[in-house]
Amino acid sequence: DKVATIRFDNYTKRNALSKDLIGEVLSALNAFSTQDVRALVIRTDEKNKVWSSGHDITELPESCRDPLPADDAIEVLLAAIQSFRAPIIAMVDGEAWGAACDLVMCCDIVYGDESCSFAITPAKLGLPYTASGISHFLSRMPVNFVNEMFCSALPIGAERAGRIGLINELVPAKHLESKVY
Repeated sequence: DKVATIRFDNYTKRNALSKDLIGEVLSALNAFSTQDVRALVIRTDEKNKVWSSGHDITELPESCRDPLPADDAIEVLLAAIQSFRAPIIAMVDGEAWGAACDLVMCCDIVYGDESCSFAITPAKLGLPYTASGISHFLSRMPVNFVNEMFCSALPIGAERAGRIGLINELVPAKHLESKVY
């Protein structure tokens, strides 16, 4: 039905956004851009506690200045998601941390089940966050909740995420896939 799907399936690494995984996603986005795709769903291959643990921290740059250079794989991925020609739907059924949370913010539509939660974990690690990343959150949520996420690193659970506009709709797990597709 002209709906493309990208499935994260590296559960041993909690679907960390490594350079390899990002390369695969970018390759898929590239391939889908030449097809008659009307929507793209980003999801996990199977239900787990963690949807994605965010940036693979073993690949973080060691600079004490700008957190991520513009050519970092995560930044390239987020730009590709934002510029994709069809709507991108995040189907979140688990926890999204750090850069994975940022990825969700860049999607056009976000559906989550009762297990979804979102946290900006770089704050826990004492890492700065990019200005462009913060703007992704500000475009989707009220500033007071963005401040809370970036300053506290505490997760925002499913029900609250729905109330504050982080997700478009909270859907029971048994109906999530059918709702998205």
